Amino acid sequence: MTKREFHDPLDGLNRSNKSNGSHGLPKPDPTVYGHRVHRQEGKVSRIDMLTHDTCEFVVQCDPKSDVLRPDAGQYAVIDVGALDRPRSFSFARAHDKEQPGEHTFFIRNVPGGKFSEWLFGDKDRVGETLTIGGPMGTFRLDESERPMLCIAGGSGMSAIFALLEHAQLSGAKRDALFLYGARTQADLYMLDEIAAIGKAWHKDAKFEFVPVLSEEPEDSDWKGERGFVTNYMEGRIGRTGEQGGMQAADLIAYFCGPPPMIDAGISVLQGMGVPEECIRHDKFEDARSPAPVIDNTKCVLCDECLLVKPQADCIVELASLGGKDDYRRIMPSETSGLYYNSLYINESECIRCYACVDACPADAIDPGNEAKPKALRKLS
Repeated sequence: MTKREFHDPLDGLNRSNKSNGSHGLPKPDPTVYGHRVHRQEGKVSRIDMLTHDTCEFVVQCDPKSDVLRPDAGQYAVIDVGALDRPRSFSFARAHDKEQPGEHTFFIRNVPGGKFSEWLFGDKDRVGETLTIGGPMGTFRLDESERPMLCIAGGSGMSAIFALLEHAQLSGAKRDALFLYGARTQADLYMLDEIAAIGKAWHKDAKFEFVPVLSEEPEDSDWKGERGFVTNYMEGRIGRTGEQGGMQAADLIAYFCGPPPMIDAGISVLQGMGVPEECIRHDKFEDARSPAPVIDNTKCVLCDECLLVKPQADCIVELASLGGKDDYRRIMPSETSGLYYNSLYINESECIRCYACVDACPADAIDPGNEAKPKALRKLS
């Protein structure tokens, strides 16, 4: 994936969690207040192809400086230096299953994506130096014992696999139904590892994995489910009062993958009466998604968005602001020392991770805000 050329998407970019109005973005989460993004240098230690277009990408950082301790479901930004901006990817393994300093990601080859060209090109990237920043995001396992409905598509396998691996390791006593949407049998991966999670699942709870293929040839040897994964999901979930199967009134749903799949699934579950707070999701946003906009009239100068920004120039502290892209940055000894006028999200540098939206306690950051920047006050 590449920076927005108004056509090319960014590779694997995240994210949003719980719905916030019509924009489907996260509500500010107090668990991220005061959290700083940590950065570590590492090297690519292993690249293993999982399917024809998806690889397991493993980065080894200093095992004695383990500052990145992600919760299952969170993500990191990866900066390889040779590209214009970092890209974000979900951690694909529970932290306790990784070797010290090791971080695993599932990355899909997206045609036209600059990161894809870098990773899947002719040059072997094992041994290359890069920087990881994180952990980021609020997508994580809840602490209840409610049944888990997990739905993933494509490389959305990563965050859901990490959640389930963590739940199994922690001895969670809760039923789990994992539905994975893919095009064909050639797109299926991690099957043995998922089976191992199922075998090790809590003895007093049920674990079921169902792959659903949308484009598998009719004359193939596939004996499993076909169609869209959200349609299959609808047939498996019982409405209130119905007998058998996982009940809509009881479950917690976790979605990870492309926005159309998530939007369709949320619509189905809400139609069944599943409350909004019981539907969690991690959308893979890209440069075609709108950049967040800061409404500085709501800003409380808490700096929370600055603590989590993934790169230096995505959120800019301004001394003066005219129209869009007409601004003057704070310069030591040259301008006012504080951003009394505005914080500004530079759309060309924004990677659509929405970490700032998660962190803002004042609900001042949203892609649905008016595009014309609003300043705190006029400077004399």
